[in-house]
Amino acid sequence: MIEWIVERGRPIIVAADVTPIPETVEKFRRSFDAAGWTPTRDLPIDEKQHRTREHPYENDHQRDAMAAALYALDAHEDQFERIAAKLPPGMDRGEVTARVVAGEESVEAVLRDLRDDEGDSDDDATEHEPRELTAEEKRIKSLERQVERLKSHVDTLEGRVEDRDERINELENSLSGARRQERKEVRKDREVSRLERKANRLERERDEARETVEQLEKKVERMKALWKLDHSNFSDVSAKKEGLVPVKVVEKFTKGAIREADDQYGIASGDVVYIRDASGAGRSTAELVAEFEPRVILKDGGLSEIADEILFDAEIPVGPADDVAMQEVDELAVAREDDVEAVIDDWHERAEARKRDRKAAMVDQLISEHRAGNNEV
Repeated sequence: MIEWIVERGRPIIVAADVTPIPETVEKFRRSFDAAGWTPTRDLPIDEKQHRTREHPYENDHQRDAMAAALYALDAHEDQFERIAAKLPPGMDRGEVTARVVAGEESVEAVLRDLRDDEGDSDDDATEHEPRELTAEEKRIKSLERQVERLKSHVDTLEGRVEDRDERINELENSLSGARRQERKEVRKDREVSRLERKANRLERERDEARETVEQLEKKVERMKALWKLDHSNFSDVSAKKEGLVPVKVVEKFTKGAIREADDQYGIASGDVVYIRDASGAGRSTAELVAEFEPRVILKDGGLSEIADEILFDAEIPVGPADDVAMQEVDELAVAREDDVEAVIDDWHERAEARKRDRKAAMVDQLISEHRAGNNEV
């Protein structure tokens, strides 16, 4: 399309029937450095039909293009007349008009430029009458003008390519800088995220440490209270606590519960141990309790035969907690010394009777075995 246009001359104005100018039309305008024209609003169909009524066209597209061209011509008609009025005879009107309209030069500046070019030519050439050119010479002249226009157009496009290359380099440099800045921001964001995660982790550790401290402080307070109860000669022991004994509370007769109680406030030899639920204890659990060598075990619930046998053999008194008046405060408890002693004394009495029964059972067994042996003889 550009080549077709160049073969027929150089456009001064490129017009469109809509606003803003379409991108394709704008490309043609820039290709020729032409002036642009668009209506203040899209041209209605009836106005385009009216403006092109005296000109033939084959389809709506030709009509729209012709209407845009005619309206552009109307808009510049006064300017064309002013340019024509200022031109001296023999001056190329088309070139002057193109430079004024498309190049936005003044008529006077264009005329001065053209006169300077004419002054540099041979003065004798103006003294001869120009002869009539042949058809072939006219064709050659026309082709030469086309070639000049094409060369001019190529130069213009090459200049634009150089400008665009420079612009591309600028944009690439800007993009590289933006990417560097983006990478810097990404590294910064990563560092911020890392520090935030570290801060959150430290806050959790701080909260956990505070909870641990609180638990330890409570444990210390419990230990202090138990120590005071264990040491009757301690100066701070009040008269109300005289005749009382500390009790170590174990929730269940299991290894886990026993070790938990030992971790919280310690179970030592000679302690009074209270087991809230004594059911379900096995051999290993009873052996674990026996290792602490408690003074007495107060229990709620029944005790298994195997556990009872192990504790009896270890000579650890066992009695019902209901026989002892106890007062519990959180995990701590105190009992009356008289009640504890009564439970221990009762166990010893039962233990003596149990031992006697055991001996009697052994004697009976020996007698039975002896009789059985005599009968066999």
